[in-house]
Amino acid sequence: MVLVQQIALFVFAFSAIVIEADPNAHSAHIFKHVQTKTPPEVQQQAATELIGRVLPERAHEFKVFVDNGLKLNTFKILKTNDSAVVVVTGSSGVAVAKGFYHYLKYYCGCHVSWDGDQLNVPDDLPQVDVEVQAPSSIVYYQNVCTWSYSFSWWTWTEWRHHIDWMAMQGITLSLAPFQEDLWGEVYQEFNLTKHDIDNHLSGPGFFAWQRMGNIRGWGGPLTVNFINFSRKLQTQMVQEMRNLGMALALPAFAGHLPVQFAQLYPQAKLTSVEVWNDFPSQYASPLFLDPTDPLFLEIGRRFLSKVIDRYGTDHIYFSDPFNEIQPQSFSSKYLYSASAGIYKAMSSADPLAVWLLQGWMFVKNPLWSGSAIRAFLTAAPIGRILVLDLQSEQFPQYDRTESYHGQPFIWCMLSNFGGTLGMLGSVDLVFQRIRETRGNDSMTMIGTGITPEGINQNYGLYEFALEMGWNPDIDNVERWFRTYASVRYGSKDKLLLRAWSIFRYTVYSFNELEMMRGKYTFNRRPSTRLHPWVWYNESLFNQGVLMLLDANLNSTLFHNDVVDLTRQFLQNTADRLYLNIMNAYTSRNLGSLKYLTILFQALLEDIDRLLRTDKHFLLGRWLESAKVLAETSLERHKYEYNARNQITLWGPQGQIVDYANKQWAGVVQDFFLPRWKLFLTEMVKALEGNGTLNEGKVRDKIFKTVELPFCTDNKRYPTEAKGDTMQVARELFEVWSNRAKLLLELPRKPKNKFGKRKRKLGGRMSFMQASPVQ
Repeated sequence: MVLVQQIALFVFAFSAIVIEADPNAHSAHIFKHVQTKTPPEVQQQAATELIGRVLPERAHEFKVFVDNGLKLNTFKILKTNDSAVVVVTGSSGVAVAKGFYHYLKYYCGCHVSWDGDQLNVPDDLPQVDVEVQAPSSIVYYQNVCTWSYSFSWWTWTEWRHHIDWMAMQGITLSLAPFQEDLWGEVYQEFNLTKHDIDNHLSGPGFFAWQRMGNIRGWGGPLTVNFINFSRKLQTQMVQEMRNLGMALALPAFAGHLPVQFAQLYPQAKLTSVEVWNDFPSQYASPLFLDPTDPLFLEIGRRFLSKVIDRYGTDHIYFSDPFNEIQPQSFSSKYLYSASAGIYKAMSSADPLAVWLLQGWMFVKNPLWSGSAIRAFLTAAPIGRILVLDLQSEQFPQYDRTESYHGQPFIWCMLSNFGGTLGMLGSVDLVFQRIRETRGNDSMTMIGTGITPEGINQNYGLYEFALEMGWNPDIDNVERWFRTYASVRYGSKDKLLLRAWSIFRYTVYSFNELEMMRGKYTFNRRPSTRLHPWVWYNESLFNQGVLMLLDANLNSTLFHNDVVDLTRQFLQNTADRLYLNIMNAYTSRNLGSLKYLTILFQALLEDIDRLLRTDKHFLLGRWLESAKVLAETSLERHKYEYNARNQITLWGPQGQIVDYANKQWAGVVQDFFLPRWKLFLTEMVKALEGNGTLNEGKVRDKIFKTVELPFCTDNKRYPTEAKGDTMQVARELFEVWSNRAKLLLELPRKPKNKFGKRKRKLGGRMSFMQASPVQ
């Protein structure tokens, strides 16, 4: 009852934010939305133009209307036998776009995705009369890290297409995080020099972590060219998203400052942030200004006022003061005052401010006790903090926080770290937990969303999670994935449908607590202490891959998936080979070791060959997109270094090595393969000399001769695919299927819930023990 009274008072005082009962969600009171100020006619025009871009030759067959009298996030689609026009009516431009895509997908068998589109629209548009009201008040998209792992080098061309995709997925809230231009102005107003600012701002590949106070200056200094580019780009993006009726969360002050503030303001309560991931001193420990200090209010108000002046506002702002950073005290008194100070700085610039907070800082951090979390979250009025429960599919925090102590939250699926490749997902957990939480009247969940650190992998999983926010009729996961396969490829081939049913029960059936993303062998720094494992039946997964390879489709999306699935099969094979290599090494079987190391290197060469056949798996596209933003040769070199370092060493000495690595053609050939070649050569030498491998010495050699040179190299890589995808994939699947039959199987059960495992080299004989060297 107290919570209900608080919400009622909040609604009365601040009418721009609406909280009301949602009969579909069976929730007593939920935060509904931050209302768009965009007139219906502008949203209607934006939705019309979107359809023109997606279906330029058929756009005249669609008529759209925005009716803000409809219930929130509602669309209607009508096509009668007497009319040649499909009429889509929605509560917003986003709702219209979602309704349009709903019609394309479920009535025309079409598909739009990160990886490409399948738009084989039937000549005669099907009849329909349907109305859908989303069970979510908000459908959210983006992680602050996505802007570095996937969007670093995007221009308006990429964003133009992506915003259309966002609207068709029904995304109603997202981020607009560019802020470096405004911080440059603020820092100058507080007496910092250009040199000070240059030493603080990171390069484009590392913005996310400099913004969150983890590092400073790495990959910089930032050029005036990029600052101007980012300002213009953000202005275009914000305008177009708002035209469609989306709300944008803009940046607010979180307390992180350049180190020079300590000298300029000695009386301020400034402390050095603890070193993050062992970054060296010149790139580590920016300052944190205590939110209770009067200077915090002054800086926070000034910065946010500039943000609002430049971009307008939807009254929602993101600020993450303690993302992988510990507060100076976990006392309830301090955390309450710190949170209150951050909110006060926001509300002083905008009395209607809502603070969007990533809940990541609470995940697996025992120092954030129940009382600490309560103090932090209750320092702002109910409804003025909106929490992203960042990884609800694996580590939901809404239960342990008593539904964030009354603050509204969004159920988010993360699933990916660093943008790494590797097929993985927890579709059953997504399906079950969203439905259970939505149906629990004690929960303050107001929406759903996706928060991947990087995109362009496992697309089906993310479309499924997004559709759970809009489609109340999803009641069968397997049926959804069969439909997904059908519309993605524009085919009802039973082999394809069966294959995706298999993938749903194998790679997308993960339901444990281990952090599996990127934890494979061939794309990690070589070591004798790697522990590959799978959670699914490899043989069953391979049957699904073979079904796709037996299909005969000439489709861009089909070829993309064939490469990805065959890559996954070869990745598993590399894991198996590694176990056999370690078995030969520990049993000191030199003949087996020599032969297996040759096979391992051949496998990596084959993986690179496969990846070259599809443009989505090319290093050259990433590097060239970085360089094209530069005006000078020095700037080109800087951006290329940012791009290379982020996906390999991630830091000057490999502070987060391989965290964001990519299984791309070029990276495999010139980074992963040389590392393993050197490591395996030294392993063979050690056995030949009747000794043991000095891993520390080898690791140093790899760093100096492979990893560092790759980051500073300027070799150009292809940006266009080469080779016949189907021919290469079928050939490699056959060759390595036969070889894998004789390899140790990958273990499937983790030792404990935290993912630590015992080395498991027993069981089947290694294939070289079974087949003596010829």
